[in-house]
Amino acid sequence: MKVHCMAAALLIAASASVTAADEPGGRFSLGVGADYSTGKYGRSESTDVTYVPVMARYETDRWLFKLTVPYVSISGPGTVVGGDRPIVVDGAGNAQRRTVSGLGDVVTSAGYTAYSTSALTLDVTGKVKFATASESDGLGTGKNDYSLQADAYRSFGAFTAFAGAGYRWYGDPAGIDLRDVVFGSVGGTYKVTPTVTAGAAFDYRGAIVAGRDPIVELSPFVSVKITNNTKVQLYAVRGFTDASVDWGGGLVLIHTY
Repeated sequence: MKVHCMAAALLIAASASVTAADEPGGRFSLGVGADYSTGKYGRSESTDVTYVPVMARYETDRWLFKLTVPYVSISGPGTVVGGDRPIVVDGAGNAQRRTVSGLGDVVTSAGYTAYSTSALTLDVTGKVKFATASESDGLGTGKNDYSLQADAYRSFGAFTAFAGAGYRWYGDPAGIDLRDVVFGSVGGTYKVTPTVTAGAAFDYRGAIVAGRDPIVELSPFVSVKITNNTKVQLYAVRGFTDASVDWGGGLVLIHTY
């Protein structure tokens, strides 16, 4: 996922990678999430997005394959389109406020654990966002995107630090030039109890439209292990630039078989 939030995707990845050494290979997981965000994105009106992903994950000792199929609802000016983050498209679309919903962009990824010890894990992940969301309704850009990233996790007892960096290639809709950008995240988790983990992530993504701000967001979160195979993660998001959400939050429920 992003699920919808950059931080949420990394939190789930961090959870999977940190525990991978403790779990046998060949594990299948299903998850569902709910994410809400609102932001003005440099405009006078806010854009409100509800993102509900259904996720499937298959994990072996070193490989992690994921598929996310989301439902998206977006309410805001027609010059702001959806995607895994709303994008302002000047000179395109209808500036009148509208509410649309439907299938979002399907996302697939394949990750490989290149190095793993009890203290340090290094992952490399490739991701494809397929343009399954309606471009005419403003639910997506109508173009595929591709990204490649590397993530590292370092344990210090109950505390785990994580950091990731990558590059994303954006498909350009007609008449719009979207820049390919660098993105990254840093943060940490602390195991409060055997079943509760808390932490925070700081996200950055370069400006994809000329003259616009980069995304800069902070996401505190908590993960609760309900049973040996079921976990829920809750998070909030606070943005600090016009390209970021003003605020948002959500939850993800994951069950491993």
